Parts: sequence; structure tokens; C-alpha cells
Amino acid sequence: MTTIADNQLQCLLTFSRVVKYALGCYVIYCGMADIAKNGSMENAYSKIETANRYDSARSLPSQTKTLWLDALKSSIPEQEIRKILDLGCGTGRFTVALGKAFECSVIGIEPSSAMLGVAMSQSELHVEWKQGQAENIPLENGVVDLVFMSQVFHHLVEPQQALREINRVLTSAGYLAIRNGTREYNKELAWLRFFPEALEIEDKRTPSQQELKESVCDRFFELISQRTIYQLFAASYDEYFEKVSQRGLSALIVINDEAFQSGLQRFQDWVSRQPRNFPVYEPVDLFVFRKESA
Repeated sequence: MTTIADNQLQCLLTFSRVVKYALGCYVIYCGMADIAKNGSMENAYSKIETANRYDSARSLPSQTKTLWLDALKSSIPEQEIRKILDLGCGTGRFTVALGKAFECSVIGIEPSSAMLGVAMSQSELHVEWKQGQAENIPLENGVVDLVFMSQVFHHLVEPQQALREINRVLTSAGYLAIRNGTREYNKELAWLRFFPEALEIEDKRTPSQQELKESVCDRFFELISQRTIYQLFAASYDEYFEKVSQRGLSALIVINDEAFQSGLQRFQDWVSRQPRNFPVYEPVDLFVFRKESA
């Protein structure tokens, strides 16, 4: 027979588990809030050595870059684009290519001086480089026809302030294109399975498709196109391992060295069992929005 004391003990145990879970959630929340507040993700790319290895760790085959540019051009009338802002341009992976694809001038803006230094080594006449934040874009009102953001949205400290700024610098009929991973596809990123600490970060900070659309369309924009692109990331699993091992992905930079090394060993063991010359594809979403009429 269950006694009152037994019931009270069970209630206490249940309450203890709830409190423990809540505290755990609070610690995770505070950690992620601290990342956003103190710019830890931005600081992940602030070191010169990280910036120098970023391109090789995150490089895309030429056919993959062409795939993205073709997808972008299929959603946006080329004749309407006279100037592009590559916001959060990093080392300029897409900046120069955007100008060539749309045959127009491009402004690359990046908060990290180290990343921007690498980008500026590309001397292109049609490209202007600036240091700045998405939340405070160093441009005049209505000066660009397209804002392009590649793997930037989940790093934004204040997304709504950034969207206000994007709206401000766009022309009245301007476009916003967001190339970004979404939470739905984290499970399809093979490397992420072997780094649980990085997976926790990605699941917390990466928006779902719906969350991203609702955030952007809340005030200033309307969605005109959305698609998921399975991009070629590495020609083989050996190349895949080599790229990941360079620790150019921000979630891998943020976790501690012990967590990275143990995860890398697990990842290497898995890679050794994969077919040698199979290419590796990864899903990334492309959202294209148009500025709403005032």
C-alpha cells in the first residue's frame, strides 16, 4: 500500500528532476545568450590564423559556387540589380563572384578585421570592402539593390535590428537573399554527429525554416522564393575529413580542444569505413525576399 510519506517522497523526486532540467536549460540559455552578447561566434573568426585557414576549410568547388549563383539569378531579375551588398562577407568567398554574375559593383562588409584582411587581398575594381556590423551597416539609405547573406543569419546578435538596417540600405524595390543552414537539416550533416558539444550549439542557434521566414517577414519583407540545395562540399570522404579537421566551422572553434580532438577521432574512424571516392553533399537553404512597398 502506498503511504502519504511515499507520495510525498515521489513528489519531491519529481520536483527535483524538474528543477534539475530547468537549471540545465537555464545554463544552456545563458551560455548561448553570452555567446550572442559577447560576440563569441564573431570572435571565433577574429584570429588571424583562423581567417587564414578559413578558405581551405570552407572552400566550395567551382561548380557549387556556380550552382548557388544560378539559383540566385533564377529568383531575381538581373536587370534590376546594379549594386550588391555581401553582408558578413567573411573572406569574400561569394563577394567577387556576385559582382561577376550580376555584372555590377559589390560592397563586402565584415565585422572581423582578420577575415576582412584576407578578403581585401582580392584586388577587384568592382568590389569595395568595409568593416562593420549587420546591426549598424556603414552605408547610406537606399544604396543597394540586393543584400546577400551567406551563413550569417544564425550569428546575428540582434536579428530585428539587422533587418531594420537591411531595409534601410535597400532601394525601394530591393531584394534580400539568405543562404543559411536550418535546424531541420542538422541531422544530415555527417560531421556534426561526432561532436555533441557542437551539435548542441547548432541546435540552439540555427533557426528552423519557419522561424527564419517569420523573423524576416515580420515587418519589412515578403518571401518570393525558397529552396533547399544539396551542394557538393567535398569530392571524397578524405577531403571531407581534411576540411573538418582544419576547424574552420564556428561551432568547432567554440568548443574546447579536448571535445574537438575526441570528436575528430570518432569522425576519422567513421570516415575510414566510408567508400573512398564518394562525393559528400550537404543541404543548405536559399531564401529570397523582396522589400515590401512602403
